[in-house]
Amino acid sequence: MMSFKSFVLLSLSLAAISAYAYAQIAPGSNAYLPPTKNGYDYSEPKTPFKPAPPGRPAAPGPRPPAPPGTPRNIPGQPADDHVHVPGMPYDFEYAVQDPETANDYAHKASSDGDVVTGEYRVQMPDGRTQIVRYTADWKTGYHADVSYEGEATYPQGPQPGARGGGGGGAGGAGGAGGYKY
Repeated sequence: MMSFKSFVLLSLSLAAISAYAYAQIAPGSNAYLPPTKNGYDYSEPKTPFKPAPPGRPAAPGPRPPAPPGTPRNIPGQPADDHVHVPGMPYDFEYAVQDPETANDYAHKASSDGDVVTGEYRVQMPDGRTQIVRYTADWKTGYHADVSYEGEATYPQGPQPGARGGGGGGAGGAGGAGGYKY
């Protein structure tokens, strides 16, 4: 066991070492220094930043019509001066049908370099199949037609008096079955 006198001597020694270390760091200084003079790895600009002269900001409002021949720019549409370069034609198709995990989906698409046409199908949880037929091009964008096949069905809940949730008994033998993964 350590005596009280040894404990006090050790505590005072630790306090003196801490005070000395703290005194080496100037109050208010930061131990982290900036990496470079401007904080980045690129050179400073040749002309320094000059704020705009004070004045009234431009009032928002309608703009005068553009002079004839000026290209117009409608949001979401290519500008009149847009030069279209066709893409690479392609064609693909895939399908997944896995009854164990209830995954059933497919996708096929083709392109002539300008227009893409395609269709994808997804088996919904309610038993219907969602079908999306689409076209897309550089000028008008993406257009889809969504339809459904089949009738929606919903599983019955647990029967009265049965153990519910699929967790009853050994391995869920007494329940409603539940999902398989």
